[in-house]
Amino acid sequence: MIAIRAIAITAVVMVLVAVASAQASRGEIRGILSGARGPLAGIEVRVKNTKTGEVTIATTSSNGEFVATVAPGSYEVFSSPVGYTAFAARQLVVQAGGTTRANGELGDNPNAGTPGEIPFLYQRAETKVPQGPAPKTADGKPDLSGVWFPSPDLEPEITPFQPWAAAETKKRASRAGDDPRALCLPTGIPRMHALDLAKFIQTPTLVVVLIEYNVPGVRQIFLDGRPHPPNLQPSWQGHSIGHWENDTLVVDTIGFNDKGWLDGSRPQTEQLHVTERFRRIDLGQMELEITIDDPGAYTKPWKMRRRLHLAPGEEILEYICHENNKTEHYVGR
Repeated sequence: MIAIRAIAITAVVMVLVAVASAQASRGEIRGILSGARGPLAGIEVRVKNTKTGEVTIATTSSNGEFVATVAPGSYEVFSSPVGYTAFAARQLVVQAGGTTRANGELGDNPNAGTPGEIPFLYQRAETKVPQGPAPKTADGKPDLSGVWFPSPDLEPEITPFQPWAAAETKKRASRAGDDPRALCLPTGIPRMHALDLAKFIQTPTLVVVLIEYNVPGVRQIFLDGRPHPPNLQPSWQGHSIGHWENDTLVVDTIGFNDKGWLDGSRPQTEQLHVTERFRRIDLGQMELEITIDDPGAYTKPWKMRRRLHLAPGEEILEYICHENNKTEHYVGR
Protein backbone atom coordinates (compact mmCIF):
# COMPACT_ATOMS: atom_id res chain seq x y z
CA MET A 1 0.00 0.00 0.00
CA ILE A 2 2.85 2.35 0.92
CA ALA A 3 4.57 1.65 -2.39
CA ILE A 4 1.36 2.33 -4.35
CA ARG A 5 0.84 5.60 -2.46
CA ALA A 6 4.41 6.65 -3.15
CA ILE A 7 3.98 5.96 -6.85
CA ALA A 8 0.76 8.00 -6.91
CA ILE A 9 2.42 10.94 -5.15
CA THR A 10 5.34 10.78 -7.55
CA ALA A 11 2.97 10.81 -10.53
CA VAL A 12 1.13 13.86 -9.19
CA VAL A 13 4.41 15.68 -8.60
CA MET A 14 5.55 14.88 -12.13
CA VAL A 15 2.30 16.25 -13.58
CA LEU A 16 2.59 19.43 -11.55
CA VAL A 17 6.20 19.88 -12.67
CA ALA A 18 5.21 19.35 -16.30
CA VAL A 19 2.38 21.89 -16.01
CA ALA A 20 4.66 24.43 -14.35
CA SER A 21 7.29 23.86 -17.02
CA ALA A 22 4.74 24.33 -19.81
CA GLN A 23 3.45 27.53 -18.22
CA ALA A 24 6.99 28.85 -17.82
CA SER A 25 7.68 28.22 -21.51
CA ARG A 26 4.73 30.42 -22.54
CA GLY A 27 4.05 34.12 -22.27
CA GLU A 28 0.99 36.32 -22.34
CA ILE A 29 -0.53 39.26 -24.15
CA ARG A 30 -2.59 41.46 -21.88
CA GLY A 31 -4.40 44.72 -22.52
CA ILE A 32 -7.38 46.96 -21.86
CA LEU A 33 -9.79 48.10 -24.58
CA SER A 34 -11.90 51.20 -24.02
CA GLY A 35 -13.96 53.76 -25.89
CA ALA A 36 -14.72 57.39 -25.24
CA ARG A 37 -17.34 56.34 -22.68
CA GLY A 38 -15.24 53.86 -20.75
CA PRO A 39 -14.11 50.21 -20.81
CA LEU A 40 -15.48 47.82 -23.45
CA ALA A 41 -16.72 44.67 -21.73
CA GLY A 42 -17.54 41.32 -23.32
CA ILE A 43 -15.64 42.09 -26.53
CA GLU A 44 -13.98 39.33 -28.57
CA VAL A 45 -10.23 39.76 -29.06
CA ARG A 46 -8.33 37.74 -31.67
CA VAL A 47 -4.64 37.06 -30.99
CA LYS A 48 -2.92 35.77 -34.14
CA ASN A 49 0.50 34.16 -34.41
CA THR A 50 2.00 35.78 -37.52
CA LYS A 51 4.15 32.73 -38.33
CA THR A 52 1.67 29.87 -37.86
CA GLY A 53 -1.61 31.74 -38.40
CA GLU A 54 -3.02 30.18 -35.21
CA VAL A 55 -5.66 32.39 -33.57
CA THR A 56 -6.35 32.50 -29.83
CA ILE A 57 -9.67 34.02 -28.76
CA ALA A 58 -9.99 36.10 -25.58
CA THR A 59 -12.88 38.14 -24.18
CA THR A 60 -12.64 41.42 -22.29
CA SER A 61 -13.78 41.54 -18.66
CA SER A 62 -16.05 44.13 -17.04
CA ASN A 63 -13.12 46.54 -16.86
CA GLY A 64 -12.18 45.98 -20.53
CA GLU A 65 -9.18 43.78 -19.77
CA PHE A 66 -8.20 40.70 -21.78
CA VAL A 67 -5.39 38.19 -21.46
CA ALA A 68 -4.19 35.46 -23.82
CA THR A 69 -1.56 32.87 -22.88
CA VAL A 70 0.47 31.96 -25.95
CA ALA A 71 3.73 30.42 -27.10
CA PRO A 72 6.70 32.76 -27.63
CA GLY A 73 6.64 34.46 -31.02
CA SER A 74 5.37 37.40 -33.02
CA TYR A 75 1.67 38.33 -32.81
CA GLU A 76 -1.06 40.64 -34.01
CA VAL A 77 -4.12 41.52 -31.92
CA PHE A 78 -7.50 42.46 -33.41
CA SER A 79 -10.94 43.45 -32.17
CA SER A 80 -13.95 44.72 -34.15
CA PRO A 81 -16.77 45.57 -31.70
CA VAL A 82 -20.02 46.86 -33.16
CA GLY A 83 -20.25 50.65 -33.17
CA TYR A 84 -16.50 51.23 -32.91
CA THR A 85 -13.54 51.44 -35.24
CA ALA A 86 -11.47 48.28 -35.51
CA PHE A 87 -8.51 47.78 -33.16
CA ALA A 88 -5.26 46.34 -34.49
CA ALA A 89 -1.92 46.01 -32.69
CA ARG A 90 0.94 44.60 -34.74
CA GLN A 91 4.51 43.34 -34.35
CA LEU A 92 3.98 42.25 -30.75
CA VAL A 93 6.79 40.00 -29.52
CA VAL A 94 6.05 37.53 -26.72
CA GLN A 95 8.90 36.07 -24.64
CA ALA A 96 8.69 32.93 -22.50
CA GLY A 97 7.43 33.91 -19.05
CA GLY A 98 6.89 37.52 -20.13
CA THR A 99 3.90 39.84 -20.56
CA THR A 100 3.36 42.01 -23.63
CA ARG A 101 0.88 44.89 -23.41
CA ALA A 102 -1.71 45.75 -26.09
CA ASN A 103 -3.97 48.55 -24.87
CA GLY A 104 -6.31 50.43 -27.16
CA GLU A 105 -8.86 53.26 -27.14
CA LEU A 106 -11.31 52.71 -29.98
CA GLY A 107 -13.06 55.54 -31.76
CA ASP A 108 -16.75 55.52 -32.66
CA ASN A 109 -17.73 53.97 -35.97
CA PRO A 110 -18.72 56.93 -38.20
CA ASN A 111 -21.83 55.01 -39.33
CA ALA A 112 -22.98 54.15 -35.79
CA GLY A 113 -25.27 57.16 -35.62
CA THR A 114 -26.64 56.84 -39.15
CA PRO A 115 -30.24 55.53 -39.03
CA GLY A 116 -30.59 52.16 -40.76
CA GLU A 117 -26.89 51.80 -41.64
CA ILE A 118 -25.53 49.08 -39.33
CA PRO A 119 -28.58 47.59 -37.54
CA PHE A 120 -27.81 44.03 -38.68
CA LEU A 121 -24.41 44.16 -36.98
CA TYR A 122 -26.10 45.16 -33.71
CA GLN A 123 -28.72 42.45 -34.20
CA ARG A 124 -26.03 39.87 -34.90
CA ALA A 125 -24.27 40.78 -31.64
CA GLU A 126 -27.50 40.27 -29.70
CA THR A 127 -28.52 36.96 -31.36
CA LYS A 128 -27.36 33.58 -30.08
CA VAL A 129 -25.54 31.61 -32.76
CA PRO A 130 -27.43 28.38 -33.61
CA GLN A 131 -25.53 25.22 -32.67
CA GLY A 132 -25.19 21.97 -34.61
CA PRO A 133 -23.35 20.36 -37.52
CA ALA A 134 -23.11 21.98 -40.94
CA PRO A 135 -25.92 20.69 -43.21
CA LYS A 136 -25.29 18.90 -46.50
CA THR A 137 -27.14 18.96 -49.81
CA ALA A 138 -28.54 15.83 -51.48
CA ASP A 139 -25.33 15.51 -53.54
CA GLY A 140 -23.14 15.70 -50.41
CA LYS A 141 -21.93 19.29 -50.81
CA PRO A 142 -21.96 21.71 -47.87
CA ASP A 143 -25.28 23.56 -47.90
CA LEU A 144 -24.73 27.32 -47.66
CA SER A 145 -28.47 28.05 -47.86
CA GLY A 146 -29.98 30.43 -45.34
CA VAL A 147 -30.14 34.07 -44.31
CA TRP A 148 -26.84 35.35 -42.92
CA PHE A 149 -25.90 38.28 -40.72
CA PRO A 150 -22.93 40.41 -41.94
CA SER A 151 -19.54 40.61 -40.29
CA PRO A 152 -16.71 43.14 -39.94
CA ASP A 153 -13.22 42.36 -41.20
CA LEU A 154 -11.93 40.31 -38.25
CA GLU A 155 -8.20 40.58 -39.01
CA PRO A 156 -7.64 43.74 -41.07
CA GLU A 157 -4.40 43.70 -43.00
CA ILE A 158 -2.22 46.71 -43.73
CA THR A 159 -3.50 47.89 -47.10
CA PRO A 160 -0.74 47.84 -49.77
CA PHE A 161 -1.78 51.13 -51.38
CA GLN A 162 -0.33 52.63 -54.50
CA PRO A 163 0.30 56.34 -53.73
CA TRP A 164 -2.71 57.61 -55.68
CA ALA A 165 -5.03 55.10 -53.97
CA ALA A 166 -3.79 56.10 -50.52
CA ALA A 167 -4.41 59.78 -51.33
CA GLU A 168 -7.88 59.01 -52.70
CA THR A 169 -8.80 57.00 -49.59
CA LYS A 170 -7.73 59.87 -47.35
CA LYS A 171 -9.80 62.34 -49.36
CA ARG A 172 -12.87 60.12 -49.26
CA ALA A 173 -12.66 59.75 -45.48
CA SER A 174 -14.06 63.25 -45.06
CA ARG A 175 -16.64 62.88 -47.84
CA ALA A 176 -18.92 60.11 -46.61
CA GLY A 177 -21.74 61.43 -48.79
CA ASP A 178 -19.78 60.38 -51.89
CA ASP A 179 -20.03 56.70 -50.89
CA PRO A 180 -22.12 54.89 -53.52
CA ARG A 181 -24.30 53.50 -50.68
CA ALA A 182 -25.13 57.06 -49.64
CA LEU A 183 -26.27 57.71 -53.20
CA CYS A 184 -28.48 54.57 -53.32
CA LEU A 185 -26.00 52.78 -55.60
CA PRO A 186 -24.82 49.16 -55.11
CA THR A 187 -22.57 48.23 -52.21
CA GLY A 188 -20.34 46.01 -54.36
CA ILE A 189 -19.08 42.46 -53.92
CA PRO A 190 -16.12 42.96 -51.51
CA ARG A 191 -18.31 44.54 -48.83
CA MET A 192 -21.69 42.94 -49.58
CA HIS A 193 -21.32 40.91 -46.36
CA ALA A 194 -20.10 43.87 -44.27
CA LEU A 195 -23.43 45.57 -43.49
CA ASP A 196 -26.45 43.78 -44.97
CA LEU A 197 -28.48 40.61 -44.64
CA ALA A 198 -27.75 38.09 -47.41
CA LYS A 199 -29.81 35.03 -48.34
CA PHE A 200 -28.10 32.10 -50.12
CA ILE A 201 -30.21 29.92 -52.41
CA GLN A 202 -28.11 26.95 -53.52
CA THR A 203 -28.59 24.54 -56.41
CA PRO A 204 -26.01 22.14 -57.93
CA THR A 205 -25.29 24.55 -60.82
CA LEU A 206 -26.09 27.99 -59.41
CA VAL A 207 -25.95 29.94 -56.16
CA VAL A 208 -28.21 33.00 -55.97
CA VAL A 209 -27.56 35.59 -53.26
CA LEU A 210 -30.34 38.02 -52.32
CA ILE A 211 -29.06 41.14 -50.56
CA GLU A 212 -31.27 43.36 -48.44
CA TYR A 213 -29.98 46.56 -49.92
CA ASN A 214 -31.23 48.44 -52.96
CA VAL A 215 -32.91 46.87 -55.97
CA PRO A 216 -32.05 44.58 -57.65
CA GLY A 217 -30.11 43.12 -54.71
CA VAL A 218 -29.41 39.87 -56.57
CA ARG A 219 -26.14 38.13 -57.36
CA GLN A 220 -25.60 34.96 -59.43
CA ILE A 221 -22.67 32.57 -58.95
CA PHE A 222 -22.47 30.03 -61.76
CA LEU A 223 -21.30 26.52 -60.78
CA ASP A 224 -21.87 24.78 -64.11
CA GLY A 225 -18.26 24.97 -65.31
CA ARG A 226 -18.69 27.93 -67.65
CA PRO A 227 -15.76 30.37 -68.02
CA HIS A 228 -15.99 34.12 -67.71
CA PRO A 229 -17.32 35.51 -70.99
CA PRO A 230 -14.85 37.50 -73.13
CA ASN A 231 -15.09 41.28 -73.36
CA LEU A 232 -17.16 41.77 -70.20
CA GLN A 233 -18.89 45.11 -69.90
CA PRO A 234 -17.72 46.61 -66.56
CA SER A 235 -20.47 46.46 -63.93
CA TRP A 236 -21.05 46.99 -60.20
CA GLN A 237 -21.09 43.29 -59.30
CA GLY A 238 -18.97 41.81 -62.07
CA HIS A 239 -19.32 38.22 -63.29
CA SER A 240 -18.98 35.35 -60.80
CA ILE A 241 -18.15 31.68 -61.37
CA GLY A 242 -17.48 29.12 -58.65
CA HIS A 243 -16.24 25.62 -57.90
CA TRP A 244 -15.87 23.40 -54.84
CA GLU A 245 -12.54 22.65 -53.19
CA ASN A 246 -13.50 19.97 -50.66
CA ASP A 247 -15.89 21.77 -48.27
CA THR A 248 -15.08 25.29 -49.51
CA LEU A 249 -16.92 27.16 -52.26
CA VAL A 250 -14.36 29.22 -54.20
CA VAL A 251 -15.87 32.11 -56.17
CA ASP A 252 -13.96 34.03 -58.84
CA THR A 253 -15.29 37.44 -59.92
CA ILE A 254 -14.03 39.88 -62.57
CA GLY A 255 -15.57 42.53 -64.81
CA PHE A 256 -15.98 45.31 -62.24
CA ASN A 257 -16.33 49.00 -62.94
CA ASP A 258 -14.22 51.58 -61.10
CA LYS A 259 -17.15 53.21 -59.28
CA GLY A 260 -17.40 50.94 -56.24
CA TRP A 261 -15.83 51.54 -52.83
CA LEU A 262 -14.12 48.85 -50.79
CA ASP A 263 -14.21 48.82 -46.97
CA GLY A 264 -12.79 51.97 -45.45
CA SER A 265 -13.37 54.18 -48.53
CA ARG A 266 -10.68 52.36 -50.49
CA PRO A 267 -10.93 52.67 -54.30
CA GLN A 268 -11.13 49.99 -56.96
CA THR A 269 -10.32 49.97 -60.67
CA GLU A 270 -11.55 47.93 -63.62
CA GLN A 271 -8.60 45.58 -63.01
CA LEU A 272 -10.20 44.37 -59.76
CA HIS A 273 -10.25 40.58 -59.36
CA VAL A 274 -12.01 39.18 -56.27
CA THR A 275 -11.66 35.62 -54.96
CA GLU A 276 -14.02 34.55 -52.16
CA ARG A 277 -13.77 31.34 -50.13
CA PHE A 278 -16.97 30.36 -48.30
CA ARG A 279 -16.79 27.54 -45.72
CA ARG A 280 -19.74 26.66 -43.51
CA ILE A 281 -18.02 25.42 -40.36
CA ASP A 282 -21.20 24.43 -38.49
CA LEU A 283 -24.93 25.12 -38.43
CA GLY A 284 -24.64 28.75 -37.36
CA GLN A 285 -21.31 30.00 -38.73
CA MET A 286 -19.71 30.47 -42.13
CA GLU A 287 -16.13 31.62 -42.70
CA LEU A 288 -15.47 33.98 -45.59
CA GLU A 289 -12.00 34.89 -46.87
CA ILE A 290 -11.88 37.59 -49.56
CA THR A 291 -8.75 38.21 -51.63
CA ILE A 292 -8.53 41.61 -53.32
CA ASP A 293 -6.24 41.66 -56.35
CA ASP A 294 -6.32 45.05 -58.08
CA PRO A 295 -2.97 46.00 -59.67
CA GLY A 296 -4.49 49.33 -60.69
CA ALA A 297 -4.73 50.50 -57.07
CA TYR A 298 -2.60 48.21 -54.87
CA THR A 299 0.96 46.91 -54.95
CA LYS A 300 -0.03 43.30 -54.13
CA PRO A 301 -3.11 41.22 -53.28
CA TRP A 302 -4.55 41.51 -49.77
CA LYS A 303 -7.33 39.85 -47.77
CA MET A 304 -10.42 40.46 -45.67
CA ARG A 305 -11.73 37.82 -43.25
CA ARG A 306 -15.31 37.65 -42.06
CA ARG A 307 -17.36 35.16 -40.06
CA LEU A 308 -21.03 35.23 -41.03
CA HIS A 309 -23.68 34.15 -38.52
CA LEU A 310 -26.95 32.45 -39.44
CA ALA A 311 -29.94 34.76 -38.86
CA PRO A 312 -32.70 32.45 -37.55
CA GLY A 313 -36.22 33.64 -38.30
CA GLU A 314 -35.05 36.45 -40.58
CA GLU A 315 -36.11 37.00 -44.18
CA ILE A 316 -35.05 39.40 -46.92
CA LEU A 317 -37.47 42.33 -47.14
CA GLU A 318 -38.05 44.90 -49.87
CA TYR A 319 -35.59 47.77 -49.63
CA ILE A 320 -36.10 50.87 -51.76
CA CYS A 321 -33.28 53.27 -51.01
CA HIS A 322 -34.90 56.40 -52.47
CA GLU A 323 -38.32 55.85 -50.92
CA ASN A 324 -39.19 58.23 -48.05
CA ASN A 325 -35.76 59.82 -48.34
CA LYS A 326 -35.93 63.06 -46.34
CA THR A 327 -32.20 63.79 -46.24
CA GLU A 328 -31.44 67.11 -47.90
CA HIS A 329 -27.66 66.98 -47.76
CA TYR A 330 -24.74 64.99 -46.40
CA VAL A 331 -22.12 66.57 -44.18
CA GLY A 332 -18.88 66.77 -46.15
CA ARG A 333 -20.48 66.94 -49.58
